Amino acid sequence: MTAATPRTSATQAGARPSASTLDRLGTTTWIDVAVICGLSLIAVAGFAPAFGHYAFLSAAIGGVVVGGGVAVLGRLFRLSVPLTLVIALAAYFLLGTPLALPGLALFGVLPSLDSLSGLVLGAVFGWSDAVTLQAPLEAPPYVAVVPYVGGWLVSLVCVTLAVRWLPRTRRPGVARAAVLLIGPLVLFLAGILLGTRDAYFAGVRGVLFAAVALLWLSWRRARANRDLLAADTGVRRSRLLGGAVVVLGAVLVGAIGGSLLAPPAASRLVVRDEVTPPFDPLDYPSPLAGFRKYTKDLQKTTLFTVTGLQSGQVIRLATMDSYDGVVWSVTAPGSQADSSGAFELLGSTIPRPPLFTAGATTTATIDIRGYSDVWLPTLGYVDRLAFDAHRGQDPAETVRVNTATGTSAVTSGVGDGLRYTIQATAQKIPNDRALASVAPAKVALPPVDNVPDIVSAKAEEYAGSADTAIQKLRNIERSLKALGYLSHGRASDPVPSRAGEGADRMTDLLGKAPMVGDQEQYASVFALMARHLGYPARVVMGFAPKAASGTTTVTGDDVTAWVEVPFDGVGWVPFFPTPTKTDAPKNQTTKPKLEPQPQVRQPPPADPRADELLTPVKTKDTEKKDPTTPFALPAWVWVVLGVVGIPLLLYVVPLVIVGALKRRRRRVRASQGPPDRRAAGAWEELTDRYAELGLAVPERATRLQEASALQEQSQAQNLRVPPGGLATLARHVDAAVFDGSDVSDERVEHAWTSADDAVAGATKAAGPLRARLAAFRYRRARRRPPR
Repeated sequence: MTAATPRTSATQAGARPSASTLDRLGTTTWIDVAVICGLSLIAVAGFAPAFGHYAFLSAAIGGVVVGGGVAVLGRLFRLSVPLTLVIALAAYFLLGTPLALPGLALFGVLPSLDSLSGLVLGAVFGWSDAVTLQAPLEAPPYVAVVPYVGGWLVSLVCVTLAVRWLPRTRRPGVARAAVLLIGPLVLFLAGILLGTRDAYFAGVRGVLFAAVALLWLSWRRARANRDLLAADTGVRRSRLLGGAVVVLGAVLVGAIGGSLLAPPAASRLVVRDEVTPPFDPLDYPSPLAGFRKYTKDLQKTTLFTVTGLQSGQVIRLATMDSYDGVVWSVTAPGSQADSSGAFELLGSTIPRPPLFTAGATTTATIDIRGYSDVWLPTLGYVDRLAFDAHRGQDPAETVRVNTATGTSAVTSGVGDGLRYTIQATAQKIPNDRALASVAPAKVALPPVDNVPDIVSAKAEEYAGSADTAIQKLRNIERSLKALGYLSHGRASDPVPSRAGEGADRMTDLLGKAPMVGDQEQYASVFALMARHLGYPARVVMGFAPKAASGTTTVTGDDVTAWVEVPFDGVGWVPFFPTPTKTDAPKNQTTKPKLEPQPQVRQPPPADPRADELLTPVKTKDTEKKDPTTPFALPAWVWVVLGVVGIPLLLYVVPLVIVGALKRRRRRVRASQGPPDRRAAGAWEELTDRYAELGLAVPERATRLQEASALQEQSQAQNLRVPPGGLATLARHVDAAVFDGSDVSDERVEHAWTSADDAVAGATKAAGPLRARLAAFRYRRARRRPPR
């Protein structure tokens, strides 16, 4: 009993536990592991707003279990930390496929090349994609790896510390135990920053996280002072009961108060609101500028087929709301939230636009044939989008959607072989009587510039004395249809019609009688007139084929354009101002002006050829490019060049640079200066070469002292020493420098030859690896001061 007492008190005082105690996990360690995993699960629940569904829970919970489980098993089986890390990485890839990427798994559970690459891409790039894409996060598939790798990493590190480091500490107090809370706390903050402005039970989760952490830390402190608690069970009971009451009260008060006093969602800081979407529509030509390509070059070409198209439905291609006097174009990303340039990467589920009234819902399948562009043909406003077949890169990873305009783009290209299924809802269009009491919505769109004055004058004339916005717009629409004629400028059309929608073309359209143009001109001028009246308007380009009972074939002749104007609480109402009459008279005369018109910019002289496009297309690169496809290396060649070429460059380039410096160093020492200086340069070259081999050259020493030190190191390292030793060469150089006699070229040559032989013998004896390392080193010894 006497011998046992000191041992017990020493253990309670915080002595290091014995090795036998560490072979198994005690109750305290298991509780530590359970608390860490529980806090990690509370933290990963914060990813719910970003993913918008609970499918991510399998990845999040699985990551916590996999990381923590490997850490515990590595401790129970007494595995080293490096081996445990290797097993954790293997479990990450083996179990990550069914947990995070089940859609890419073989037979639902086995890893595939796609799932393994997705686990790597998700761990590296998933975090950046999660803040650049709009919620809910459904595409690309590897974005689901974010909660998985977060839970896996946090639980692996923290549980490893709990089962290996914390039990071995001499004083496992509260401060050391609090270190384990850093990982779950970082994961909690990650769920906030990567989420959305809509918090997921922020008050409840925050209070619960703090309560569990505080209760665990107080319990750890009590364990450190368990001698007092063991002596008095009443004190222990009162402390536990009091702590439980305090924590429970804090949970209730914090949860209720946090829910009632939570700050507004607008003040919530999320990273995605500070990041600009990566897709820039200005990298591509304006879709409307290529309108005549469809009506002429692709008139009879089958662009795509649509299965499930309803009668009267139009196919949306692109939406443009920016005009600069040359062309209608899609705006730059980040200009306005409701603009046509706000594209984001979404999953299969696409949210409704902010200004929208739901109408009929249609499910259709589109099969691309001769169409080739980045803009994806869609119906109405897409609710769900699923790619059924494709060639090349998966379009699910490159599709971008603008929910405000209902436009979609695939940055990798839309071409032959692409087939996709869409579920779309049409905008419900009330009649004009219902819209008479509705004002146009206040939508922030980019301003239009360089609009000719004749457009403003005609807008006032055509709108007439109508009182309501819908009536003014209908008056303009009817006037354009009644006074204008349709012509695509083809040889078969009765009258010629120039392409373009620039200011000169708008002046030409309105200044001649009768008006002649196609949907490109009439939609452009109608949108400009609506903008003059103060109504937000945008131009939409698409197709209007005649729906068939089964599969509808869409050709270039079905291309069209229309204008949409938003009405408050209703949505974007379409207007079709293009006339259907084609029998325009051939003799066009200028309509006499009843009142003087302000001076407008004169159009450039027209080419006699009617088919020539007068207005240039505005793109970022206006140079005409060769339409032929340039020679491109196969992908495997780039892979080989990357795998072999980059390491080769990293090896050869430094070697060439260092070699050039060494050659210059030798040339300067051997050819410049008087003979005694050149003889001394031979010894400097020898010491530099020996230092590059890894030998230590003493500083501020004579040549004989340097020779003695280098020869001693060479013999110890089995390096070859010249006959007579290095001291002979040192005396020869000292004599050439200090004896005062004339130094002949033969003596200088003898010094350099002896130095080169000594260095060559030592380098050969050092071995190829050491010689290669020496080739990458460069040393230039300071010249000895004159004596």
